[in-house]
Amino acid sequence: MKRLLWLIFAMTLLGSCLLGSTVIHPFNLTAVERDILFGLRLPRVLFSAVIGAMLGLSGSVYQLTLKNPLADSFTTGAASSAALGAVLAIALGIPLPLVPLVALLTGLGGLLLVYRLARQEGFINPVNMILAGIVMNIVASAVISFAKYYFEDSLSSIVFWLMGGFFVVDWGKLLVCLPVFAAAYLLFARRALQLNLLALDEHSAQSLGVNVHRLRSFAFVVATLLVAVAVSHTGIIGFVGLIVPHICRSLFGSDMRHNLFYSSLLGALLLMAADTLARTIIPGGAELPVGIITALLGGGFFLYLLQTRREGFWHG
Repeated sequence: MKRLLWLIFAMTLLGSCLLGSTVIHPFNLTAVERDILFGLRLPRVLFSAVIGAMLGLSGSVYQLTLKNPLADSFTTGAASSAALGAVLAIALGIPLPLVPLVALLTGLGGLLLVYRLARQEGFINPVNMILAGIVMNIVASAVISFAKYYFEDSLSSIVFWLMGGFFVVDWGKLLVCLPVFAAAYLLFARRALQLNLLALDEHSAQSLGVNVHRLRSFAFVVATLLVAVAVSHTGIIGFVGLIVPHICRSLFGSDMRHNLFYSSLLGALLLMAADTLARTIIPGGAELPVGIITALLGGGFFLYLLQTRREGFWHG
């Protein structure tokens, strides 16, 4: 299974680099095709893989720390708070290169607010965290709706951004997101055994030497930082952090020593494939926002789960 997964990943990476509005022939590259491949296609494919890995990794950590198989960046309000900043930046006419920065700042602001609301007697309560995330989603959704209504001139740009996608990608964005993902992954991997114990009840985990509240707070903050960085650069791409952890638990079990890696790998694979489909599904060079593709995949996936695994959401 692992070798097959790596083979599929390699084939998807290669196919994503070659397919698009212009099909590239790798053994007979023209100067134009070379510029397209290395200047546009390759950074976009690698960037989509990194964003997918960030969303898959954060979703896996969210579902473990919150003990909720439906937890993801939307549940915790991370995606909506980052989206709020981007929408306001677009509506107010802030230059496009600065929109990701504004989105990142509001995403981090949303993180701090949810973190403060979720704290109870100095510790994070998972139920309070989900409730705080729902409150954040409601407030952000209301402000975004107002912005779409009031700033009619920016409506098309706002809606386009909210759909999520990889429309303006260069090596610089990749070099920003890749170190963030690598640092977060290493931080989680060093604590994989401790994260496994969070699946137990709090008393059992604490009796085994784990500071449950500190570890849960750490995991929540780092996972939300991943989401804020990802959303600030791509818009809202839903369901990746929801689908991927379920597939990983079904294929490789719940051990976080493996789940962290395969959630990242499958997230990268899913988003590369979705972006390739978005670039090629419409003839004539037009592109669909990737968020539409992932929403369709996510809806179909959970319909399948509801029909086949009503009692086994967590363990697959």
